[in-house]
Amino acid sequence: MTKKNFFLLANLFWAVLVCIGCSREDRPADLPTLYPVTLTILLDGQPLEGALVVLHAEEESIAKWTVGGYSDDSGKVTIVTHGQFHGSPAGTFKVCVSKQELPGAPTGNLSIVGTTVQPRMRMPAPIHYVDSVFGKRETTPLKIEVPPQRKMTALTLDVHKPQ
Repeated sequence: MTKKNFFLLANLFWAVLVCIGCSREDRPADLPTLYPVTLTILLDGQPLEGALVVLHAEEESIAKWTVGGYSDDSGKVTIVTHGQFHGSPAGTFKVCVSKQELPGAPTGNLSIVGTTVQPRMRMPAPIHYVDSVFGKRETTPLKIEVPPQRKMTALTLDVHKPQ
């Protein structure tokens, strides 16, 4: 092996190590042990796709961690903590579920202010798919218990449309 090839190989080795080290997400030191949780969200008995699910811890010691996820086309949510770590800390949680969409593009026209033209746009009112009672920590009737076990906790929660 020539000296040039050796240095090229050594530089490639260090570049790979740096890339691996930079791409690894470090686990926060105080992150509690996480346990696997999946939820299935139903809207009036049917799977709800694209719902935001947030778990609010009742125990203050774990309340600082963001826990939740989005439902897939079968209504299934794989719960993650801190946006990237699979699972949830053990504890009791109030569950908030919401889903809303904007029906179309903003509407409006242009107005002239001084020498500039400014758009006067109105955003369309969002469509709410889930009753707002489920979207607030204070009002949601949904509550789950995540036990400290390695076996998957799988629960089904049913919400309803706005009344």
